[in-house]
Amino acid sequence: MAVDALRRMRRFSTKTPRSDVILITGGSGRVARRTAELLAGDGQRLRLMTRSPERAPKLAEAETVRGDFAEPATLEAAFAGVSAALVVSGSGKPGERARLHRNAFQAAAHAGARHVVYLSLQGAAADSKYPFSRDHHLSEQYLFATGLPCTVLRNAFYIDMFLEKFDAGGVVRGPARQGRGAFVSREDAARTAAAVLRKQPGGIYDVTGSEALSVADVATRLSALVHRRLRYEEESAEAARERLSRLDRLEWRADLSSGWFEAIAAGELERTSDTVLRFTGAAPLTLEDYFQAFPELLRPLDLNSGLSASFPFL
Repeated sequence: MAVDALRRMRRFSTKTPRSDVILITGGSGRVARRTAELLAGDGQRLRLMTRSPERAPKLAEAETVRGDFAEPATLEAAFAGVSAALVVSGSGKPGERARLHRNAFQAAAHAGARHVVYLSLQGAAADSKYPFSRDHHLSEQYLFATGLPCTVLRNAFYIDMFLEKFDAGGVVRGPARQGRGAFVSREDAARTAAAVLRKQPGGIYDVTGSEALSVADVATRLSALVHRRLRYEEESAEAARERLSRLDRLEWRADLSSGWFEAIAAGELERTSDTVLRFTGAAPLTLEDYFQAFPELLRPLDLNSGLSASFPFL
């Protein structure tokens, strides 16, 4: 069934007229919000779905509705009458997210949406080291099973996810070894999503930066931007889980954070792609270009801002 769905995706190449409505889920999140801003700038009619409507951006030609993947009844109204939908990953622990995404895909199918763009993860696979990548793999299967024309964008890990992983001493620890990742900016992820919603190409694409960096590379290059020494300190997966479990009693969160680094070590995110350039017409932002364009993102590395451990949720 998945193979047949993929064949249908490759044949699907129509464009969404501006008179049609595009639904964007997770409308108050960073990538969804920026995607909506880019499409609104073209005059595209939008519907922003979010669990927190008060946090959604106020945009011309955009309506905001409350919707929650965990509440299928709210999805019926959110998807009604839309021509296309961007489904951004929902909140939930590993093992739950895929079921939540299935609710969204089924709502899109029931509403007769003509195209679904799904934000997945580079390296999505049943045997990924990163628990959420396993969820994204299963989510993709649920999407293909609906038979809907769709485009899957497998985003690399976001480069700014590193910013809150450094401790107060400027050290990032994890079992990444010497692995590399083609980390991408959220700006490029949003620009690519907006372009794909306009073009609706169908297929599966990795969305990456233009170079594969080690965690040590990231630390070194961020050091130059914030004018303080940052460094990577390798630790075993077992040591990482033990350390993280002291910060959070939920075992799955420690597994998640350690697995993020383990996926890098395994090379799951090492491959670069030309997807950003292909769809947007511009090369991906380098690490330096991204943070120079959005310097406020560097605040977690300010010595005066206070640093706290965080866990990645993609």
